[in-house]
Amino acid sequence: MQKVIFLSTLALLAMCTTQAQIKQDPAKTAIKRTAPTSPPAPPPAPVNKTTGAESTPALVYNLTAVRVKIRTGNDNKEFPSKVYAMIVRRSSVGEGYSFSQLRLDNEMKINSDTEFGLERITQNQTATRLDAFQSSGLRLVIQYLPNFFLDAWKIESITLVLEFKDQFGNLHPTLGSKTIVFSNAYGFLNSEYGQMECDTDGSFAPITAIIKKL
Repeated sequence: MQKVIFLSTLALLAMCTTQAQIKQDPAKTAIKRTAPTSPPAPPPAPVNKTTGAESTPALVYNLTAVRVKIRTGNDNKEFPSKVYAMIVRRSSVGEGYSFSQLRLDNEMKINSDTEFGLERITQNQTATRLDAFQSSGLRLVIQYLPNFFLDAWKIESITLVLEFKDQFGNLHPTLGSKTIVFSNAYGFLNSEYGQMECDTDGSFAPITAIIKKL
């Protein structure tokens, strides 16, 4: 009888041990999940050390393109007589031209429009800045050098188109493309009086167009 009780006790202990091995702690068997990684945050905007506020670069606008359209009247500009076109700040002294076109030898026929672009010829940033033109006004200079001294060329009007962009290549919100019509640019250019100067004020409104001696 004692032997039977002993064997039964051993069997009961073996069963308990097996069940303990099978039954595991749920906390230990749970699948470990990791939270998804998020992209790195963008770098903070520059901070003004004085005020502590975020600062953005100031926009600087420059003259980036110039186009000129000249209306020829009933006396043509003949080939190979030369025409030069230049842009300068009206009140600048000794600064030099900022944009020019020096290759206008082609004929400009009577009662026709001739349109052409000007090329930037200076690395001086001040010479092309919008605020510099606004403070002084602008001058378009047209020079006529006839191939034969008796030749003359009649101008009836001049249209100027300006383009201003910031340092990031974006057009100015109101002056991105500014058209100026010099309806008072009228008269004959010849070997003696061969220069026409068309001026604007600081808001690019046309004010005068005069013919002068070369």
